[in-house]
Amino acid sequence: MLNPSPWADSADREVETEVLILGGGLAGLAAASQLDGRAVVVEAEDRPGGLVRTERIGEYWFDHVIHLLYFSHPDVEARIGSLLGDVLRPCPPDARVETARGTTRFPVQLNLFGLPPEVRAACLADLRAAHEDTTPPRTYEELLLGAFGRTLCELFFFPYNRKLWRRPLSTLSASGFHWNLTRPGIAEIERGANSQRPAPGYNSRGWYPRPTGDGQRGMEVLSRALAGRVADLRPGHVVTALDTEARTVRTRSPEGITDFHYTHDCVSTLPLPTTVSLCRAAPSALVERCRALPRNRVRSVALAVQGPRPRDTGHWRYYTREDVPFTRLVFMTEFDPDMAPADGWGVLAEVLEPSEGPRAPDDALIAEVVRGVEEVGLLGPGSRIVGSRVFTSDPGYVVFTDTARETAAEATRFLTSRGVTPMGRYGTWTYSSMSQVMEEAFAWGAERSALTTT
Repeated sequence: MLNPSPWADSADREVETEVLILGGGLAGLAAASQLDGRAVVVEAEDRPGGLVRTERIGEYWFDHVIHLLYFSHPDVEARIGSLLGDVLRPCPPDARVETARGTTRFPVQLNLFGLPPEVRAACLADLRAAHEDTTPPRTYEELLLGAFGRTLCELFFFPYNRKLWRRPLSTLSASGFHWNLTRPGIAEIERGANSQRPAPGYNSRGWYPRPTGDGQRGMEVLSRALAGRVADLRPGHVVTALDTEARTVRTRSPEGITDFHYTHDCVSTLPLPTTVSLCRAAPSALVERCRALPRNRVRSVALAVQGPRPRDTGHWRYYTREDVPFTRLVFMTEFDPDMAPADGWGVLAEVLEPSEGPRAPDDALIAEVVRGVEEVGLLGPGSRIVGSRVFTSDPGYVVFTDTARETAAEATRFLTSRGVTPMGRYGTWTYSSMSQVMEEAFAWGAERSALTTT
């Protein structure tokens, strides 16, 4: 029996708007904040924010996935600074790398001093040789080797990226991953190998909200502030169909079926494969190719710990060892001491799974993470776990292959030709920071605001 068409029933209500924005994450909220009352934002969840949400477990707060704000554009910094005021505090990131030969600061290639002398010497020799080789890389594995040399790849980049991407590195594209790589010059590398003074990473100017009082904490403070600038935000509306010919989007909510008619623009911040599958005019072959786009889901395991806070952890630690499930541990009270009661602390463990594979049951995943946290020595005497939860983001990371990039480009061209503007990290099927997402969305919203008022 065929599934019924999403247009089979008549709508319970109809809404007309100049601009319709699908998805109330940072991209949708930032774009709508520039359009006064001329835009409607529909959001499937019960509150906006997308990935930029923070949950509470008792007296402990956890971001769904950890974010720091790194401002790459002065206009965005000024806007968010004005929006959040004194709540937004400097938070220069302090990250550590756990390897089989010792612990050093991140990025490891700028902080080799934390490794044994013989390892530093081997890393430097390989790095110098790698920088002399100008052969263009064909795969991500070759890109890493050409950037950092064999020793540092075997020590950190290969084991860490195998855990992160959960696929052979030789099958991944040589392009698309540069956001995750810092390739400094030889002089900078040598400086970091000969000085114990930490070298700054590529994002050394970080910011994080630290509100006072007992209200909302964490990065959701940013999402809520942006949502307050949106005139018509409708949570609980799941998009079920998109008809670009009729300029109509159908949603399902507790109130029933609603048809939203847009007269000027439709923006979709939904994942690119989702938008294509919802589009009535999409060719079936394109829909199937988009469904096959590779990605990983992020399983963020939050553990509320009662007991003394561990010292000198940094904000987060990367783990290369294969016997623990997480790629990194994030220490929430390092971002804001009030994210937990004074006699406790919260840790967020990030575990990656291929989206096409099975999802580990929450209970089993929590048990594995607890075992791993104990294995790395973080649960000391007098510490006990008083709460836990799993947050799942799917997609979490877009996986770049040559074929996937071609499919994503074709899907983007198709939607644009039908008058739909993909926007945001997953809407454009790429990687972008919060600052980049907001920069693009603010600019688009400002441009459309000017056009619709003339």
